Amino acid sequence: MWTIRVPKRNVPRFFNRSITTVCVSRQESRAVYPPILDLKPEPTVLRQELNHHEKIRNIGTIEEKTIGINMPRYYGWQSLVVKDKILPYDFLPFAQTITKTKIYEVENLPNKLSDDDYQKFIDHIKPQLEDSLVFEFNRNSRGKEINPIHNTDESNPTNDLAKSVAEQVNRIFLANLAADYPHLYEAQIDYEPRVEGFWNVHGFAANKEDQELRKKKNVPEENLKDPVDRWIHYFGVPTVQVRHSLPLSSVPLDKFMLTSTPLSHSDDIPNIIHRQFDVPNYDFDPQIYHKLPYERRHGVSIPGFWPNDPQKFGLLSIHTNEYLVDRPPNFGELEHQEAVHAQAILASFAWLIGQASYQGFTICNEITYPLVNQSIITNGKTWSFYMYQLNTMRFFKSKDTINNNSVSPSNICWGTKTMELFHDVTDTQIVGWNDETLKNLLSCYVNTPKIRDHEMSPYLGKEQVVANIDDANKRIWLHEKHKVMVSHRPRHRLLPEVYDWERIYKIQFETRQFEARRRFFELDQDPLNERKLNDHYGAYIQRKDRDFGRRIRSKRFADTYYPNV
Repeated sequence: MWTIRVPKRNVPRFFNRSITTVCVSRQESRAVYPPILDLKPEPTVLRQELNHHEKIRNIGTIEEKTIGINMPRYYGWQSLVVKDKILPYDFLPFAQTITKTKIYEVENLPNKLSDDDYQKFIDHIKPQLEDSLVFEFNRNSRGKEINPIHNTDESNPTNDLAKSVAEQVNRIFLANLAADYPHLYEAQIDYEPRVEGFWNVHGFAANKEDQELRKKKNVPEENLKDPVDRWIHYFGVPTVQVRHSLPLSSVPLDKFMLTSTPLSHSDDIPNIIHRQFDVPNYDFDPQIYHKLPYERRHGVSIPGFWPNDPQKFGLLSIHTNEYLVDRPPNFGELEHQEAVHAQAILASFAWLIGQASYQGFTICNEITYPLVNQSIITNGKTWSFYMYQLNTMRFFKSKDTINNNSVSPSNICWGTKTMELFHDVTDTQIVGWNDETLKNLLSCYVNTPKIRDHEMSPYLGKEQVVANIDDANKRIWLHEKHKVMVSHRPRHRLLPEVYDWERIYKIQFETRQFEARRRFFELDQDPLNERKLNDHYGAYIQRKDRDFGRRIRSKRFADTYYPNV
C-alpha cells in the first residue's frame, strides 16, 4: 500500500499566547433584545393598524395623506351617510356619540366688548339691518302670493328667505366692522361651499351581517358580538362661510368645567348654563333606528376650499334650518331645539376636521392643539349661536403613545337657545328688536383670530401640498388623482355584482358543477374589501410615444405615484 508523506512547511506561529489580546471588553454590556409581541389575532391586527397609521403620519403632503387613507379600498369605504338637514327624531344623542361632543346650553356667547361699545355698534347697524330685512321679508311674502306651492327644497320660500337674510346680515356686519377689526377685511367669504367630513367611530353594536362576516374569518364565538367600527361621511352646504389665515383662540382646559354662576365679559366662556348634555353611549344600529343609508365612498374631508388656499381657518359659518317647517309638530319644541343642536354639532365638527386635515392631521393621527369655530343657525327670524372646540378627532379603538396626547377626551360645544331677532315685520319697519340677539351676532364677528405659539403643521413636510413637488410627472399625477377622488366619480371597473341567475343556479342550488370557476364568489374572493386602490396598471403609452433605448426596455404603461402605505 502506497503512502504519501507531506513535508512540513515552515509556517510561523502568529497566534501564540504571547501576542494574543482580550477580544471581549471587561466593561459590563447589556444585550438589547426585540420586544416580546403578542401573537394573538387581535393584538396582531392592532399592530398592523398602528403601523399603517404611522405611515400615513409620515406622508409629507395633504393630498397624499388623503390618498393614503383610501389605499386599502379600491371602491371606497362602506360609510354611513349623514347630511346636514336630514335630522330624524331624537338625533342629538347619535350626533354627540359619533363626534364625542359634550354640549352646554348657555344664555349667551362670550362677550368680547363692553356694553357701551355694543350699544354704539347696534345703533349704527340697526337702520341698515331694518332696510334689508323689510325688503327681504316683503319680497318673500309677495313670492308666496304668486306661487304658494312648495315644490322642492331648492324652491322652498322659507329656505330662500333664510339664505337671503343670512347673506344680507353678513354683508352689513362685515362692511361696518371691517374698519375697526382688520381681520374681517382680510377674511375670505364663501357662499354655499361644499363641506365634507370623513371619520371613524368605534363602539357600535355588531349586527347580524357583522357576526356572519366574523364567522367567515374564524373569529372565536365569544368575540362575535364585540363592538365594531363605523365609517361616517358627512355632507353639508352652509349658506355663508367666513375664514381667515389665523385660527381663533382656544379655551383653556381649566375652564371646561363650567358652573352656573354668571361670568364677566373678560372670560372666554359663556355665562349661565341652562342644560348640560354629556356624551351618551349610543350603540344602536343607525340604519335601523334612524334610517340612515350606507354608501361606498372614498373618504375625503373638504372644508369648503382647496388645500393651497392661504385662509385655512374658519371664523364663522351660517346655516339655515328650514327643515323645521316640515317636522311633525307633535315632536315638541324641546325636540326641535335638540335637532338644531345636532345640526350645529355635526356641521362644526365636519368643518373643523376638514381644517385639521389641511394642517396635516388625519383621522389616523390625533391633533396636537385644539381648533375653534363659530356657527349660526337661522331661518331669517330666529337665530341660534354656537362655539365649538375640537379637542380630539381620532376615535379608533387602538391607542398608542403618539395619539394619546389629545387636548381633551371629548369635544366641547357651547350653544344658545333659539332666540328671535325681532318680533314682527311691517311694510316699512321692524317691530320689537331683540338686542341680545344683536349682541351675540356682534360677538361672533369681533372674535379676533390670533397667532399660535406652536407648530401648526407638525406632520407635513416642506412641500405641504402637491403643487410644491419638484417632479413634474409626480405633481401632475397626484393632482389629477386627488381631483378624481374628491369628485366621487365611479371607478373605471364597476362594482362587482352577483346576477340573479348566478344566485339561483350557482349559490343557492349548485346545478352547474362542470363549469369553470372564474367568478369572485366561486374563488372565495372579496373585491370590495380586498382590492387596494393601486391594484391597476398605469396609463397606456402608445407605441409612437415610447422610449426605445438600446439598453432600456420600453414601458407600455406609465408610472404611478401612490404613497407607500
